[in-house]
Amino acid sequence: MQSEECLRRVRPLVRERVPAELRAFQWESFSFQSKLWYGNKALHYEIWRREKLGSIEIGLHFEADPLTNARLLAAFAANAKAIRRALARARIEEWDRGWARVWEPLPHRKPDAGLASELAERIAAYVIALEPILRRELPSDVAWTEPETRPARVKAAAKSRTTSAAR
Repeated sequence: MQSEECLRRVRPLVRERVPAELRAFQWESFSFQSKLWYGNKALHYEIWRREKLGSIEIGLHFEADPLTNARLLAAFAANAKAIRRALARARIEEWDRGWARVWEPLPHRKPDAGLASELAERIAAYVIALEPILRRELPSDVAWTEPETRPARVKAAAKSRTTSAAR
């Protein structure tokens, strides 16, 4: 099986593994990487096959502007104990270009149906554990492109700012 086919198989398996309220995600897949996100693509879950490094990265990436990334990194660091209870191998750290991530490496291996299932299981675990934190901690001034999936707290804050600005 080719890497691209393996990653394509992950999407429907993730939908089966997450609760109904988290099934309406967006998905993008390439030969070496897949991304899953809800309202802001810059805040996405990622599967990244890094063959030269001998690993596959699973995690939540903050690839927005540096201030947003720093705020979310601080919020997730403050939740580190809860995160580690759910995701024992998760690392919370700053990363390249002012980005940040909550992630873990898996050993790189040949793509097959078993790997697709394992990747789906791990990324679903990240979504289940981290999406509630992301939605709770998302700064109210951070764009969330799909209003119907935007956390209620953030919708209310955005509406309040819009109403105040109109006065």
